[in-house]
Amino acid sequence: MSKQTINWLFLLGAALIFSITTFFVGNSIVQSNKNNQQTAQGITNTISVMGEWKDYVSPDMLVINTSISELAATTDAAQKQANDKVNKLKAILKDANIADKDITTTNVNVYPEYDRSNASGRKLLWYRAQQSISIKVSGDNFSTRWAAVVDQISRIGGVNVDNTSFDLKDKNAAMQWARDKAFADAKAKAQQLAQAGGVTLGKPVMITDNNISYTPGPIYYAKAEMVWATADAATPPANSFSPGETEVTINVNVVYEIK
Repeated sequence: MSKQTINWLFLLGAALIFSITTFFVGNSIVQSNKNNQQTAQGITNTISVMGEWKDYVSPDMLVINTSISELAATTDAAQKQANDKVNKLKAILKDANIADKDITTTNVNVYPEYDRSNASGRKLLWYRAQQSISIKVSGDNFSTRWAAVVDQISRIGGVNVDNTSFDLKDKNAAMQWARDKAFADAKAKAQQLAQAGGVTLGKPVMITDNNISYTPGPIYYAKAEMVWATADAATPPANSFSPGETEVTINVNVVYEIK
């Protein structure tokens, strides 16, 4: 093979490599520009709306949060006193047919208590044992039935009814229904905007579940001992709880393409 032929082949190969490289680089630039163009069009050639739905649902469950705090000379004695109160509490719940799965111990704590007013240093007093128990109750006429249970619990000396609140056993069902309504609200708004702008609404290109709000209402419960102290009745008055309705709010952001 002559030297001239070799040089010709070398130049041909170099030209081929240059052409292939140029093709791929150019294609990448074109694709990048296309993507940038699509991104820009995605901002300008869309309709963005927020759908909202607010509704009220009736609670079907009462949550009762209780706590026990006992003070004794030793940790064993403090724990025994606290456990005795817990057993009395559980006996009331058992008589009310509340299942074990609906009774949850949320906190157990034992610690020493000191007198820090002594100028020479802190002085050990006694030991405190604490337990917190959350109770979920539901069923037919639950608000009336379980108001009586709360009264019985409060009769146990040293058992505090810290707070109570109404709630839903199945929040997902309420949220799903409200979410469907919020999306329908967003679609209606987008269709109105498309008609006003003289364009055709396309499919959703982005959907964001922006905000979910569910706030069960607390019940401010006056301790029974305080009520009984001012009453002349032989037995404490039964509380009456009204569950009312709880607000559920859903917000969704939806971006539609314009055809």
